Amino acid sequence: MSTTATTSSIYGIGSGLSNAASSSSSVASSVAGSLNANDYMTLFLAQLQNQDPTNPMQSYELAAQLAQFTTVEELSQANTYLGQIQQSSSDVNNAQIASLVGQDVTAQTSEIDVSSGNVSTLNYTLPAAATVTVTITDSSGSTVDTMNVGSQSAGTYSVPWTGTNSSGSTVSDGAYTCTVTATTSDGTSSAIQTGVTGTVYSCNLGNTPPTYTLTDANGMQIQVSNVYGVTTQGSTN
Repeated sequence: MSTTATTSSIYGIGSGLSNAASSSSSVASSVAGSLNANDYMTLFLAQLQNQDPTNPMQSYELAAQLAQFTTVEELSQANTYLGQIQQSSSDVNNAQIASLVGQDVTAQTSEIDVSSGNVSTLNYTLPAAATVTVTITDSSGSTVDTMNVGSQSAGTYSVPWTGTNSSGSTVSDGAYTCTVTATTSDGTSSAIQTGVTGTVYSCNLGNTPPTYTLTDANGMQIQVSNVYGVTTQGSTN
């Protein structure tokens, strides 16, 4: 029997290997990519069957390789379990999203819709007294209207836009962007987050990211992740 080591055929696992090219060929394609537990065991058995009897694998080498095999198997099982956990979490999350259908929600959004001349209601909350300016822009980013609301005390207000441009003409139906800027007495200006409140008509899990449709089938769509308040049975969460 030839005692020439063929570590290139078995990729150097263990010591004292003889010519085992025929045994390793069945797993060569897997080794070229990534080994799973079955590939690793096939390789390990081929090594045992073709080792040099004058220089057999030592017991500490055997123990080390068995430990590696155990690690590979555990990692494979961990991937499977993680996939199951991910699917379970997704199912739970989808159920929670759907549970808000029919409930009143409040969500962050800067979108204000115009439909047949009707303007959706957008709210904002001032943390302190300030002078307020509201700017409306269209989908191309062009300014449609700018309103100097004036001084307001701390509290919650509705955006006073009536769906007209700076010339007083009614704008086309569609979605517009609203920016509320508050300037305090010391001259500091900051953008104020706007939001919308409405009843969830439907949830759209197929959208990326998932969205809610408010009021009716043609109502405003908001991202589920933007919802920060839910009102149900007279209580707010």
